[in-house]
Amino acid sequence: MDYLTTANVLLWVFLTVAFYFVFLSHWLVAASLFPDYVAKCQQQYSRPVITTLVGLLFTVVPITVGLVIAKAFPPAMKWVGILIATVPVIAGLLGTAGLARRVGCGMPSPVDEHQPWRRVLRGGTALALTFLLPLLGQLIVIPLVLASGVGASVLTWFARKPTTSPPALNPAAFSTSPPPITQP
Repeated sequence: MDYLTTANVLLWVFLTVAFYFVFLSHWLVAASLFPDYVAKCQQQYSRPVITTLVGLLFTVVPITVGLVIAKAFPPAMKWVGILIATVPVIAGLLGTAGLARRVGCGMPSPVDEHQPWRRVLRGGTALALTFLLPLLGQLIVIPLVLASGVGASVLTWFARKPTTSPPALNPAAFSTSPPPITQP
């Protein structure tokens, strides 16, 4: 029987704080290294249900396939299975940086103009605090948030590129008058 000791309590407290900082640091790094990508992922959260459903599809299938490969195949192929299973987690962390930024935009501050990373910090802090709810936070909220991040990443990858119209022509450039004559 596992007794409730100070060591056990501190173990869970420090593990929880560590997970909190891991999520927050991934979101801040993603927002600082890939600001345009995070902004596009943030736009995908205008349809949160579709984003999450797409994410669930693109999360469950690769993780299942990766774990099957890791269990059933020889050791050299196990690394391939592990790689296949971890790609959705990385894509989820990158995509959820957009969610953290979206939540942070809902809590505006005057310093956002000069320090845009603070949006991600505020939003990520609020988002990561939702993970602290016992059982519900760890078993439902974290997987759904990561799945929605995968969905945001996938929808961003396959989003149509906006078509740019050709630059407008300057009619004065095509005038029929001859160029002025200069005298030496």
